[in-house]
Amino acid sequence: MKTIKTTVYLNAADYRKLKSLATDQRRSAAELVREAVAEYTARATQRRWPRSIGMGDSGVCNLAEGYEDMMDGFGSEGLAEAEVEEIAPSAAHPAPPDSGDPTP
Repeated sequence: MKTIKTTVYLNAADYRKLKSLATDQRRSAAELVREAVAEYTARATQRRWPRSIGMGDSGVCNLAEGYEDMMDGFGSEGLAEAEVEEIAPSAAHPAPPDSGDPTP
């Protein structure tokens, strides 16, 4: 692994804590800083999933496997009404306005 030399300014209290940790762990302060930076950058660059994922937990563990059976007939109740509307539009669904072309 190629390393690049850099300078980091720390406040005095953090530097003392870093040196103490390094001494306790028998490691160098630089090694602890490299480890901390590596952990932080790995965590900060992880793909974040939208918070909405998992909000709609159905409690059914095999929902995706049986969706075809569960969806069988879904929406078929409205098909007969839609067919009738295509033949004779109701007042609720008037025909589109005339284009304004005077030719019959």
